[in-house]
Amino acid sequence: MTAGELENSVTRERFTIRPGGPGALLLEIRVPPDMIRPPLHLHRGQQESFEVLAGQVTVQTGRERRTLRPGGRAAAAPATPHTWWNSGDGEAVMLAEFRPPGQAQSFFETFCGMAAEGRCNARGSPPFLQIAASARWWDMYLAGPPVTLQRALFAALGPLARLRGYRASYQRFSAT
Repeated sequence: MTAGELENSVTRERFTIRPGGPGALLLEIRVPPDMIRPPLHLHRGQQESFEVLAGQVTVQTGRERRTLRPGGRAAAAPATPHTWWNSGDGEAVMLAEFRPPGQAQSFFETFCGMAAEGRCNARGSPPFLQIAASARWWDMYLAGPPVTLQRALFAALGPLARLRGYRASYQRFSAT
C-alpha cells in the first residue's frame, strides 16, 4: 500500500485518505459484498457521514436503516450508535467523513496494521487489551454496554494493557 492508503485484510475494507478540508477526515472506502461489517458503535464527539459513490450501502443510525445508492447520503450525529455494510451484489465505494477528525485516522491505521500482522480475530477485532488501550484516545465505543461502564473497565485495564505492550497508537502503522 502507498502513503494514504490502508487495507484491512480481515474485513476486506480498503481506505484511501482524501483531502477533507479543515476540521475533517475524509476516507474513500471500497468494500466487496462479503465484507465484515463494523459493529454497532458510536463516536462521542464526532459526526460520521456517508456518501455512496458506487454500489449499494445500508447505513443504520440508531434504529433507522437506510439503503443508499450512488449520490445517497446519511449521517450519524455524535453519540449515535451506527454501522454500515455493502448490501449490494458488487463492490461498493463510499466517502466517509469524520467531523471533527479527532483520532479517527489512528483508529483505521491501527486496525489495518494489526490485521496485516495477523493480530485480529476472524471478525476483524484486535485483542481486547488493544481496545482498552485505545478507546479513550479514539473516543469510540461499542453501542453497548453503556459508555460509562466501558470507560471504567478500560481505565481499570489500562495499566495491564500498557504492561503487555499495547499503546493508544503506533508509529509503525502511521500512514502520514
